[in-house]
Amino acid sequence: MNDLYQALPDQILNWKAYCKDEIYNRETIFKYIDGGGELYLTYGFKQVYVRRYVNPDHEEIILDIYDMGSSADAFGIFSVEREGEEAGFGQGSEYGGGLLRFWKGRYFVSIIAMGDEQKSKPAILELAKRVAALIEPGSKPSLLKFLPAEGLIENKISYLHSYIPLNNLYFIASENILHLGPKTDCLWAAYRVNNGQTAYFLLIKYADQRKAAEAYENFIKIYMPEAFPSGLAQMENKKWTAAKVTKNMVAVVFESPQKKWALKLLSLLNPQKSDFG
Repeated sequence: MNDLYQALPDQILNWKAYCKDEIYNRETIFKYIDGGGELYLTYGFKQVYVRRYVNPDHEEIILDIYDMGSSADAFGIFSVEREGEEAGFGQGSEYGGGLLRFWKGRYFVSIIAMGDEQKSKPAILELAKRVAALIEPGSKPSLLKFLPAEGLIENKISYLHSYIPLNNLYFIASENILHLGPKTDCLWAAYRVNNGQTAYFLLIKYADQRKAAEAYENFIKIYMPEAFPSGLAQMENKKWTAAKVTKNMVAVVFESPQKKWALKLLSLLNPQKSDFG
């Protein structure tokens, strides 16, 4: 990372770097992100490098470069809070309200204006361009290839490991009933159903088939006991939840307006792929 830091520009347009750059690691992250560091710790976060820029009017731009340990986790931390449209930086980005976020390689980058957004926007965009050019691209999580393509909303896919960000996306339970942790890879994706409604698909890869079976049984027992042994239940809101375990993966469909659509989506998960498991 030192090579990356040393290559960062000291000046962007009329904004100049000032004060000493800061670095926070897994032990000190809460000193920088009070109350928000827990999310980063659910990924392979290593450290964040902080540089501050100021213009002649003493307005500030803050550059954060997070080393997430892997390109999959850099994509993940970006994906769980993504809200806007693609902004054209790195391997995925968004811009709005004076905040630009992107991921590339194993890095997640955040650039935020602390003053006038319109005045700072040209510098933010130029800084993002310069930083992105310094980073080698990486790969998205391999689990993505197992998502069924039909109806998938491409910018509504999130990658995670812990039940904490999952509950932020869709509350399932206050306890970790799916046995998620550092060694589980999860995808949460939104799908457009034929009638224009939205349903959700959760795909979890476990370390082995035994752990997947245990998590599936615990989920059914606690979340929808009426679904045993079929894995299918109509919830109180009249929508359908369907689940299945296949080898070392558990798949769950939530909020499906139609029973047949939920079952169809589960059927599209192909366990016969040569690289499954």
